[in-house]
Amino acid sequence: MEIQISKTLKVSKGEILLSYGDIASYAFKVESGCLRSYVIDKTGKEHILQFAPKDWLVGDIDSSTNNKPSLIFIDAIEDSEVSCISTAAFGDFASLEKDTLVHMSTKIRNKLIATNNRIISLLSASAKERYIEFTKTYPTLVQRLPLKLIASYIGITPEYLSELRRQLSKNIN
Repeated sequence: MEIQISKTLKVSKGEILLSYGDIASYAFKVESGCLRSYVIDKTGKEHILQFAPKDWLVGDIDSSTNNKPSLIFIDAIEDSEVSCISTAAFGDFASLEKDTLVHMSTKIRNKLIATNNRIISLLSASAKERYIEFTKTYPTLVQRLPLKLIASYIGITPEYLSELRRQLSKNIN
């Protein structure tokens, strides 16, 4: 059995694919555009967990695996096209074809590596180091995303990010 793409959706910028409290029924593979996953804290501040540009997967595996309300939001930050992968398929690994398992394993491994690197960076790196790591992880997004989204992802203010970028551009020239 191969992983079945339940449907392909065109989503508009700002459209929410998963809301806090929903049970995740799908993971999303980005065919074009860009999605993000994020949480909103008690003060109303957004904290971006992940960006998902073309060919990346995003979902809430805890919600879908354990059938519990999601703690995250997923939305489109650009007009996007996504393949919806039923999370029910993830529970039936024994029936998947070898090539599908290898492909899924690679995607999940890469996501886990990126998540671990992000956690380490947030705990131990300077803002400058976190920005440089962002540029390595998401090279196609550096010029596409608004500064406020990048700043949220690396945990600084947009103003400080502007200053950091100015400093880095002076060092390059």
